[in-house]
Amino acid sequence: MKKIIFHIDMNSYFASVEQQANPFLRGKPIVVGGKEGSRSVIVAASIEAKKFGIKTAMPTFEAKKLCPNLIFLEPDGSKYMQTTKMFLKIFNQFSDKVEVFSIDEAFLDMTGWCKNWQSARDKANKIKFEIKQQIGERITCSIGIATNKLLAKLASDMQKPNGLVVINEKNKIQVLDSIKLDDFCGIGRRILQRLENIGVESVKKLRQYPVEKLVREFGPFYGQKLKDMSNGHDDSVVISAEQEAEVKSISRAYTLPYDTFDKQEILQVLLHLCEKCGRELRHKKLAGRTLQFFWRFSDFTHSGFRVTLDSYINDSLELYKRGLEILSRYRLPSAVRLIGIRVSNLAPNSRQIPLFQADRQRFELVPYLDQINDRYGELTVKPAHLLKLSRLRKKIGGFRQGSDDFS
Repeated sequence: MKKIIFHIDMNSYFASVEQQANPFLRGKPIVVGGKEGSRSVIVAASIEAKKFGIKTAMPTFEAKKLCPNLIFLEPDGSKYMQTTKMFLKIFNQFSDKVEVFSIDEAFLDMTGWCKNWQSARDKANKIKFEIKQQIGERITCSIGIATNKLLAKLASDMQKPNGLVVINEKNKIQVLDSIKLDDFCGIGRRILQRLENIGVESVKKLRQYPVEKLVREFGPFYGQKLKDMSNGHDDSVVISAEQEAEVKSISRAYTLPYDTFDKQEILQVLLHLCEKCGRELRHKKLAGRTLQFFWRFSDFTHSGFRVTLDSYINDSLELYKRGLEILSRYRLPSAVRLIGIRVSNLAPNSRQIPLFQADRQRFELVPYLDQINDRYGELTVKPAHLLKLSRLRKKIGGFRQGSDDFS
């Protein structure tokens, strides 16, 4: 039996949550972002605001020109995270394999839960109904159904808002040939330009282009991936947090509430991620040698670096220092929207007591700090640099486990 995968994407999520919470805002053009008149950008726009041409990442002053009556709201991360927990609870009633992709979207493996495509449609409509009943009528979602994650995500973008699209073997090629190359998740502005430079300007041309030439241009990994995209192939599986058996790596990633070039803010978030990653390593009594720091840009392209150390580490500050050393010198070509760290090449922690007194004092102190945080809540005790991050945590949800592989 072929797989049946759902991709569920909440519509105008932050704005819809605000409208659900405040009836006064319903039916009105609203945006979530910075204060009116500030130099920030739009994080989310309501369906009513989108009718004026307002889009995510648009500067607030430009949005105001398009819609003089636009209502501006500052983000409320705790409210959005609470709503996310509610819809994830609903998803888990329909499948035992739910993979959180971001704060407002998730993949569900419905194989075995649906007999056929009509059964899948029925389940999708039932999910929509439960969201409306349990969370509110303003919270809607678009659902894509296909045989893999690539096509399911593509399908969820095709009919917004509140859409339901199925891509199967009968209509797959027709759908693929009707979309643009950058409709694929993973083809951003720079990759698109490189494809156009070699004469590949459509999905159909990409499918016809020799894979050997793609490999020469983009390398063996991404060249083959582009070819698979053009054919609608994707072997990645939906993996829930509970299904992770043997720990092969520990990772954390965070999607910023807005795209930014601000190195100080990026490094503050990185320090937070290193604190969380190091704490989990110590909790599992593990240490790692290979560190991967990665980031995704505003056009959904990505970059990063990997380093393998001579010794195993699990100290959060040491993790951060390794990232700081290179990232501080790195020139960002585009604004950053996601930051992450992954520690792999793991082994049971058997680190020796450090030689120098300052390092030895921290070595002895860290277990007690972990105990305090375990008892009184995450990051009750934290580096002073992270005090500024309370603003970010209120603006957008928690720092989730990373799942992006940019190797």
